[in-house]
Amino acid sequence: MNNINDSNNRVDAIQVDDDITKDVNALIHLEPISPIDVESIPVDGTSGGATDESSPIGVQASSSNAMDESSSIPVTQELLGITVTSIEEAFNLYNDYAFRLGFSVRKGKQYYVSGSQTIKMKKFHCAKSGFKDNKKKDSRSYSRVDTRTGCNAFCQFDLASNGQLIVTKHVKDHNHELCPPSNSYLLRSHRSVVDTQLDYLKNLKRSGVALSDGIRFLKHQSGGSPLVGFTPRDAYNSLHTDSIKRLDGTDSNSLIEIFRQRQSNEPDFFFDFELDEDARLCNFFWRDTRMKEDFVLFGDLVVHDTTYRTNKYDMICGPFVGMNHHCMNIMFGCGFLLNERTDSFVWLFKTFLRAMGGKCPQTIMTDQCAAMSAAISLVFPSARHRLCIWHIGENSKKHIKCLRSQNGFMELFNFLLKYTDTEAEFEFYWNRLVTNYNCHKNVWLNKLYDIREKWCSAFNKDYFSGGILSSQRSETTNHSISKRLSKTSGLSDFYNSFVNVVSEWRSKENGEDVRCSQGLPTMALDHVKLLLHARNVYTIEAYYLFEQQFLKGAACHQESVASNVDELKYHIWRPDIDIIRHEVCFNIKDMNICCTCKFFSEMGILCSHCLRILNIHCVEKIPEKYICRRWTKKVVEHRIMDIASSSSILTVASPIWVIDMGRKWQRLVLSSQDNCKARQVCENLIEDGRRRIEGEVGPICFDDLERSMRSNAIQNPERSDVKGDRNRRPVSTVQKKYNQASGRKNYAKRVESNTKAAVQSSMQEVVSNIVGSGYLVHPNDTTSSELICVRSKSQNNSNDN
Repeated sequence: MNNINDSNNRVDAIQVDDDITKDVNALIHLEPISPIDVESIPVDGTSGGATDESSPIGVQASSSNAMDESSSIPVTQELLGITVTSIEEAFNLYNDYAFRLGFSVRKGKQYYVSGSQTIKMKKFHCAKSGFKDNKKKDSRSYSRVDTRTGCNAFCQFDLASNGQLIVTKHVKDHNHELCPPSNSYLLRSHRSVVDTQLDYLKNLKRSGVALSDGIRFLKHQSGGSPLVGFTPRDAYNSLHTDSIKRLDGTDSNSLIEIFRQRQSNEPDFFFDFELDEDARLCNFFWRDTRMKEDFVLFGDLVVHDTTYRTNKYDMICGPFVGMNHHCMNIMFGCGFLLNERTDSFVWLFKTFLRAMGGKCPQTIMTDQCAAMSAAISLVFPSARHRLCIWHIGENSKKHIKCLRSQNGFMELFNFLLKYTDTEAEFEFYWNRLVTNYNCHKNVWLNKLYDIREKWCSAFNKDYFSGGILSSQRSETTNHSISKRLSKTSGLSDFYNSFVNVVSEWRSKENGEDVRCSQGLPTMALDHVKLLLHARNVYTIEAYYLFEQQFLKGAACHQESVASNVDELKYHIWRPDIDIIRHEVCFNIKDMNICCTCKFFSEMGILCSHCLRILNIHCVEKIPEKYICRRWTKKVVEHRIMDIASSSSILTVASPIWVIDMGRKWQRLVLSSQDNCKARQVCENLIEDGRRRIEGEVGPICFDDLERSMRSNAIQNPERSDVKGDRNRRPVSTVQKKYNQASGRKNYAKRVESNTKAAVQSSMQEVVSNIVGSGYLVHPNDTTSSELICVRSKSQNNSNDN
């Protein structure tokens, strides 16, 4: 990357040898001629001496004049008589002169030849020329520094008879103090952000690197602030100007144009938007082809959160997030809303349903938003609407603050939020909560009880949820995007960041697919047929979930309570832990097994109670009907097959070809960066390849941000360590992340265990009074709201007597 300071370009632009003139890169050819000692010369240049035909610009200079070390033009040299071919060269000539003397240049008036666009005369002034217009003062809280002093220094170029521009007037006297040449790089006309630097900063910003860090890197790479060629403010202004040019007047038009271009290249890409009466963008939604494919495979659960508003229009971001076969986030689509009204959510959900071919999710997790709840009941009547328990816990801090401070209340309240298995168990503990803490008349708790089907897991066991109890997955998306954006970011900026986040997710998913295909997880117990089968079928993360249930079942006791030829019935519990037992029914002939905990329908993996029974009956493989395809390694096989079949006419699949060609081109470019001829060869190859490929596939835009807008009809929304050497092996970043995640999981398990132990310990006396020496069992009938009390034989005999 070329980071040469503009001042260096100006200083090194003109070099004169005693015999020949060299054109370095400033487009100015110099030839020494006799000196001129006048303030102005005629336009025809007759007194300016002859100019070599091979040199488009003549310079009047004297070999006896003192020369500046970095320039061919002496510091004291007159500019009169120098000719240039364009206005740009004229400006550069005077600006170079100004840089060496220590002042800045301002463009002045220009006059044209009558009836044409040919410039007849052009003036360049000292930047301090004229005076500030005091009539335009207003009541702003700030004002710019007044730099005007009425300086009369200027340089005038007139059209010569040969069609070139020649310096005819040059006033050198300034009425102000000049800047030291060592600080000239800070003057306005000597600062600029070149295209290569701007592109570099834009790429860093798209990658999530702060602009200030990018500027700091360019300064370091250039050798310091004087050599970088611009100030931080220039960088911010250049990016803003570039953004305005790129948006073609409206952010909304740019975004819609991006969608249209993607749809033309990706036929199954879907987007829709809604305008208000003033043709302003108020709602929009989009999803790509991969998102629809993922929804077909993993659309049984959707998490939707609308708490993120980081954009300059204060619009509501609502991503639709799911969970894949590696328990990782996947994106199904993203929508933006201008408000949180019911009709806005109805439009968004209907658009999402249409984008997914009419398929409705089994479970949709949201926060406690009444408008969203009403829209879900209208658009997704068959889906199970779940509320985020984290938001419920936060709301409890405001509504039941006094109850939360009472001893034992929070343990029982959290147990009801997260850990009840059946409706009967929920009712049992809820009644104890209301009775023990005398909160029958608490309005907030009564309203919470009325909507218990939306937040209590015991009422949602028949619907897949993957064990998710909060909208944290969607909030994680918002957090990933918010790190790359700010309140001033536009819709197109959000889209680019969103695409980058989704791309990173998919890259991680591909890495996990490779990890599962190339290796097997270590088993906690060797030579267990069920675990061996699960390890071969499930992904690594799904296997760990299965293994966790198997080990949990190993600690269980079972008691046979009924049996016939084919069907057996057991009561399963963990001694000293479970005060309410679960009932498992197992049909040996059909290999049908079910449990009152309904863990399989909720998670898609057999529960610890069922695995306990399968193990004691020496079942070696998981029954095929209980292998949920969404957790298997082969769930995405057909997607890979589709990619391969669509590329059947090619020798290599498209994704592989793109990666391979990208590596080859990168190696080619890196090998050419230090050789000028090799660089030219690369540039010629790119231009030639572009022309030939455009002949096959149509126009190619090298910069994905250069877009021609189709219309301006859509308007933007309204803005609203201990010292010493290490004595252990350094831990890698990946290992640190894994340890952190493992620590969080272990902490959650400890919290769950402690909460259950505390609640059940407090209820032990109550249960003993009810059942005596018997025990309680979860009801097998889902409509029952009461636990089953099983008496001991001695109790039954005493009752008979």
